[in-house]
Amino acid sequence: MATSILIVEDEKIVARDLQLVLEDLGYSVPAIANTGELAIQKAFELKPDLILMDIRLLGEMDGISTAQIVVDQLDIPIVYLTAHSDETTLARAKLTHPYGYLIKPFEERELRAVIEIALYKHEMECRLKENAQWLSTVLNSIGDAVLTTDAEGRITMLNAVAEKLTGWSCEEALNRPSTDVFNLIHEASRKIVSNPINEAISTQKIVMLPPLTLLVRKDGIEIPIEDSVAPITLHKGTAPIQDGKGQITGAVVIFRDVTQQRLSAKKLHRHAFYDDLTNLPNRAWFRERLTDAVERVKRQPDYLFAVLLLDLDRFKVVNDSLGHAAGDQLLIAVAERLTKACRIVDTISRLGGDEFAILLEFLKTEQEAAHVAQRIHRELSLPFYLEGQEVFTNASIGIVSSSAGYEQIEELIRDADIAMYRAKAQGKGSYQVFDTQMRDQIVAASRLERDLRHALEREQLEVYYQPIVSLVTQETIGFEALVRWNHPQRGIVSAAEFVPIAEETGLSILMDWWVLKEACTQMKRWQQQYPERSNLTISVNLSGKQIIQPNLVEYISQILADTDLNPQCLTLEITETAIIEKPELAINTLGKLKELGIRLSLDDFGTGYSSLSYLQRFPVNSLKIDRSFVNRMDVDSDSLEIVRAMILLGKTLGMTVVAEGIETPAQLNLLQQMDSNHGQGYYFAKPLPESESTNWLKLK
Repeated sequence: MATSILIVEDEKIVARDLQLVLEDLGYSVPAIANTGELAIQKAFELKPDLILMDIRLLGEMDGISTAQIVVDQLDIPIVYLTAHSDETTLARAKLTHPYGYLIKPFEERELRAVIEIALYKHEMECRLKENAQWLSTVLNSIGDAVLTTDAEGRITMLNAVAEKLTGWSCEEALNRPSTDVFNLIHEASRKIVSNPINEAISTQKIVMLPPLTLLVRKDGIEIPIEDSVAPITLHKGTAPIQDGKGQITGAVVIFRDVTQQRLSAKKLHRHAFYDDLTNLPNRAWFRERLTDAVERVKRQPDYLFAVLLLDLDRFKVVNDSLGHAAGDQLLIAVAERLTKACRIVDTISRLGGDEFAILLEFLKTEQEAAHVAQRIHRELSLPFYLEGQEVFTNASIGIVSSSAGYEQIEELIRDADIAMYRAKAQGKGSYQVFDTQMRDQIVAASRLERDLRHALEREQLEVYYQPIVSLVTQETIGFEALVRWNHPQRGIVSAAEFVPIAEETGLSILMDWWVLKEACTQMKRWQQQYPERSNLTISVNLSGKQIIQPNLVEYISQILADTDLNPQCLTLEITETAIIEKPELAINTLGKLKELGIRLSLDDFGTGYSSLSYLQRFPVNSLKIDRSFVNRMDVDSDSLEIVRAMILLGKTLGMTVVAEGIETPAQLNLLQQMDSNHGQGYYFAKPLPESESTNWLKLK
């Protein structure tokens, strides 16, 4: 394919003659430009192999200004063809780094020579750049440390591994004596090892490090090192560097950390243990590194490390909504951000799924681990772009420090896991540092789980009933069923304490069905006791796990049949969060329940997603305004306006509005002024056991 040359010339005749000459010489001329603006446009469009540029052009831009823009943005060689040769013009032209400068008029052979030299020079420069980039990439990618010096033994370069092993950054080490950075002692004798760099330079021979050589890092930590086996035999050990005339210009040292080999021969294969998706070390490699760290503490009591255990927030939502491919992309992106937030000496691992672990070594204080966690949160708080969509996530992080004196890595991982789950319980995107109280609480929670299983078997759970009152007539129109646990030793256990454990362990399904059946049975019993109250309703919470049960409608139908309760007397309360996770399934299921005559209520309205589009589609009869708004509306104008808007919204959509958490006459008065239908709260009555609820009905 012919070399393409763009001609930039303001005189048409000259440009045409030049084109004919170039084509006779075998070159291709795809375009001619007579202005700087057109020349830039054609350069970007055609990407020619070379540009012949006149200095005087039509328009506001001359050839030198045009060349500067092209040089800055495109790697295209430029040769000036001009009648101008004054000092000022030459000085300006030099700044654009031209590949040639021909003074008009010129001969054809001169033109060809300048073009061929310019093309060759450009090709050679491209190769040099590629080689330099290749060399830089290799030096920073290989597992060996590489250090170079000048002829006086002063440091000229450290690659990334050398920075890690010596503790010196390349900027800090530059021009320092090699003995400052490459400080060596003998492991057995503890004597200083003679500097191999000076020896290689003076003898002009390759020098090998003696066995049992220790490198003393900048921070005083000692690392056993050996010569690396480099791809090129002459570069093994410490080799002198010669220039083109055979003069010694410095030395290169290639070495590696052999700490792991010293610890155990079986650890030689650990570098193969990487996660296929993220290219991070996997669980097995992380455990090996952690084992090394624990052993190092035994040898070096001042050595401090920490472990961070991370679990991504809302990863399941991304997987379910965008697919597993997007989930994999997110894991890869998270791995990159974790790497960015940590140091080169830290070990970042993917343990599996959306769980990561980080080993922070050579810490000066325990607070450094918390600072890393904060950096990670800042990195992960930025949006991710997956499948053309903006996605947000963060991580719950558990931190444990080696200062606790761990002997076994299992104990360390266990405590990091405990701290991580404590962080997750406190909210998205937080971290917790482990303390022994957390472990005690986990033990207590485990005991509570065991007792809860026994409670279900031994019928120690009770259903309490909180009256729901008409805010117009003050009459009791129904009850909400709430589960309570009467522990044989502890007495009444708060639902806030045992319900989360039930949800985590799967016991909540059994507990929820039991509460539903018990509540329906009790409501039927009250209707039989008080026939005039046959319109009473019983409200029971329907959990997110129940909604996705394939036999939900059939099971509820069977409970209604077994208890002989009119379906219109049962209200099922669903939270926004429970139905938003699988909205289409929820819409279908709730529609079937409503067909049975069951009433549906949206619980804790205003605390979840509150999507109006979904709200229109869900077949709910009523909205329950969350207590967090109700109990502040008499002291907070924002809460008051939110409640007012919710009541108006409910009525606009033809729904009954129930206000939760009414505690004061002022709150009741405000709700009545805003025309709320129903309410419940301690102002009327707290949740009552069955016997007290029966007495309440007698009085009310």
